[in-house]
Amino acid sequence: MPKKDSHFFEVSFEVGNKVGGIYAVISSKAAEMLKTYGNNYYAIGFYDRSKAQYELISKDAGILRPVFDDLDKEGIKCYYGLWNIPGKPRCILLDVKDFMHKCNDIKKYLWETHKIDSLESDSWFEEPVVWSYAVGLLLERLRGILDSDMVAQFHEWMAGVALLYLKDKNVDIASVFTVHATMLGRSIAGTGGDLEKMIAEGLAKKKTVDRKVAYDYHVQAKHQTEIACAKNSDVFSTVSTATASEAEFIIGKKPDMVLPNGLDMQKFPSMEKLSYQHKIEKDRFLSFLSAYFEPYYNVNLKDPRIMFISGRYEYHNKGLDVFIDALGKLNEKLKKEKYTQHTFAIIAIPSDVRGENLELLENFSLYSELEDHVDEILPALKWNIIRSLTHGEYTHKTLLEYLDSQYAKTFKRISLAFKSRAGKNPPLCALQLNYPEKDDSILERLKHNGLFNREEDIVKVILYPAYLSSADRLLSMDYNSMLVASSLAVFPSYYEPWGYTPVESAAHGCISVTTDLAGFGQYMMRNMDEKKDKGIRILRRSGKKYNEIVSDLSDIIYEVTTMSEQEIIMQKHNAKQLSMLTGWDRLATEYMKAHRMALARHKKRCGMKST
Repeated sequence: MPKKDSHFFEVSFEVGNKVGGIYAVISSKAAEMLKTYGNNYYAIGFYDRSKAQYELISKDAGILRPVFDDLDKEGIKCYYGLWNIPGKPRCILLDVKDFMHKCNDIKKYLWETHKIDSLESDSWFEEPVVWSYAVGLLLERLRGILDSDMVAQFHEWMAGVALLYLKDKNVDIASVFTVHATMLGRSIAGTGGDLEKMIAEGLAKKKTVDRKVAYDYHVQAKHQTEIACAKNSDVFSTVSTATASEAEFIIGKKPDMVLPNGLDMQKFPSMEKLSYQHKIEKDRFLSFLSAYFEPYYNVNLKDPRIMFISGRYEYHNKGLDVFIDALGKLNEKLKKEKYTQHTFAIIAIPSDVRGENLELLENFSLYSELEDHVDEILPALKWNIIRSLTHGEYTHKTLLEYLDSQYAKTFKRISLAFKSRAGKNPPLCALQLNYPEKDDSILERLKHNGLFNREEDIVKVILYPAYLSSADRLLSMDYNSMLVASSLAVFPSYYEPWGYTPVESAAHGCISVTTDLAGFGQYMMRNMDEKKDKGIRILRRSGKKYNEIVSDLSDIIYEVTTMSEQEIIMQKHNAKQLSMLTGWDRLATEYMKAHRMALARHKKRCGMKST
């Protein structure tokens, strides 16, 4: 364990600046880091004014003020305070807009010193690189005023230039470089390349990827930055065994350590509370399904199975192709078996949209109006029935006459509006896309599989191409509520360095599917008994033909779809229990080992005595 008085700096472009999954890694881990480092733990990130107003609680800089004033003269403005996350660690955000004029000088330095070719780079490379260089300047100056061991962990290539600067300047700070996914690996997988085969064959021959391949995918600057950082760090780490093999082949260096991603399990509700919330959220979702489908035809909403998939619109990497093909196979099987219980699949993949589907919006407005009228009727109807019965006057006719006299016009108007939908299919997409539907890969795949939301289809599908929010006018549920309402979350990824979504799903008591190509899937294969643990399912993709994968996933979904309510409850409890294996209280110790290793190697490299 590092000494209590050691200073540790967590450096990421996503500190106080949520962009992707690394934000979740660092923000959820901070409380555990504070247990070791206390007030000597600092998170360093990128200053985005629109986000910083919520992320940073400003505080007086104290002894750091002279350093900040010095950097301000160079165009680097440092914002200091507490990061507004659990534990509230000390945080420094760097605004480099007045330092961007140094961009070409920094790129020149990177080429001359590390052969990083950024000639064709754009702002997606340049802004993080300038920010990271500024972080290097900050840490160099902090080294001058802090009298203790210092360790810094740099997440991804975006933070890596700071590491290179410190190494080149021989600054007395131990370094850990963590790659969460290689830029080239993600690019190859995302365009349909057989990355798994490339890695296996390359490592078997003890070869690394050809340097020219990065140019083919136009990621050479980022790729070469990763290589330089891995080579110059005291400890090179990654987040899973899957990414370790990828890094060894793509970057050309075997990671020293694997540091699995965890979550703060204390923030998730208990299973007792989740059981209560499940009924509430499922009832809300059933109201949504009723408004979505009932205007067109009757659907069976008596305890239906609800499943969903979510994530970035990476069609191949996220396994959307496999998921949709499995749904098509499942639909045909259930129809042949004359299964009567409908299954609903929600595809929550954000895309470019301009608003709700107007026909659906009208349906939901009418449905809401109908609910309001029924709620209004019930008290009067109750007393009308009681009065009729106590006076011995009750007949079906008197009840119908009462409803007809009071609400005939309203009900007829709403009924006629709903009848106009008869004979049509509910839309596959809940929102209007800003591009032709024929150009959307998900919608085309659904149609290819005969998933049109026809009355005879047992599997009903809704593409919801927006971030889930309780403020929208259709679903009106946030992501966590959707998790709680669902029975099954499916993430059949081809490329997933770790995979937070199945972990979060399981932590919300939802049966989850991951794969043996995902970092989380591989971690669970080593830490659970698949014969008895069914709350998290691991779909085998490695070395299998595509049709086999689709068939296996369809079988998994079929099993959950046809389970009894009691079986579902048992497996949801098991999912919650298994999710605890990824708590930071269990995994943070690996980070401490990495920091200790970095300090020892740094001191040895510098000829210093290790303490």
